[in-house]
Amino acid sequence: MAENNQDELIVIAAWLYYVERMTHEEIAAELHMSRVSITRLLQRARSEGVVQFTITRPLPDQFKIESRLKEKFNLRSATIAKTMSDPNDTAKEVCRYAAVTLKKLLFRNCRLGVAFSSTLSNMVEFLDGNTAPEGITIQELAGTYLSPNAPYGISWRIAEKLNAKINSLPIPVVVQSEEIRDAMLQEPSIKEAMQGIPNVDLAVVGLGRIGDDSTLVKTGHFTPEMMRILKHQGAVGDILLHFYDRDGNYVSNPIRNRMIILQWEELQRIPDVIGVAFGANKVVAIQGALRSGTVHHLVTDMETAMAVMKD
Repeated sequence: MAENNQDELIVIAAWLYYVERMTHEEIAAELHMSRVSITRLLQRARSEGVVQFTITRPLPDQFKIESRLKEKFNLRSATIAKTMSDPNDTAKEVCRYAAVTLKKLLFRNCRLGVAFSSTLSNMVEFLDGNTAPEGITIQELAGTYLSPNAPYGISWRIAEKLNAKINSLPIPVVVQSEEIRDAMLQEPSIKEAMQGIPNVDLAVVGLGRIGDDSTLVKTGHFTPEMMRILKHQGAVGDILLHFYDRDGNYVSNPIRNRMIILQWEELQRIPDVIGVAFGANKVVAIQGALRSGTVHHLVTDMETAMAVMKD
């Protein structure tokens, strides 16, 4: 084959690889060339149009919507679960996909930030400690005591599943006064736990909505009247008790000075944040969260994703 010029070699290599189904090693032996040279010839075959591909079937809708979401909201990833006939089944599917997304992003010695979430409480069963990286630390992002009727704490359950250490905040997320909050933050163990928040590498959060039956009302932290005031101020959703409008701008929280939780600015500095939410009543909250720039990865279901894209 020594007499063939480069253009001929590109065609020959492409034919042997794509038509004859020969491996790189077999082509190298046939043409008396190195495997690296064959790889370069095949790369040129693609880049110079010698080889062209035609996909005869349309892309699945799921993949198309994921790509459009990433482009529209500048996301690093979008993962869409199938919408089931029963909302409870949809919740499980979304949380199963959330567990898969989390697994992809976890790494050795990762500090994972979590807090309470009614949606994410369904994710724990899909986590697998056997395949989790070593050295994970769970960093609680908020006080974990909610109420006996609000079983939305997930940090200890995630730590057990991932064989991880935990940096815990076993205190109320909301206290009666700013003075009480300031005093509690001076407690050495609490202060030390809070100091781990700026070092979080990855966080997974639910995206709350504004409404009388929201998780925040169910936990007793907000009254329906407070929710109506927030809605009047333009709030459409929250991430860990921090509210935002439909454009993603921060909306002042009437109990901000009574919360033991990471600050909005700290949330914005976390390198990777997975937002998990679904349902028609969460569409505007999801849109606002994505526009805020605090969420880098979205996990939802197909019907919700299509509604999010319509605006």
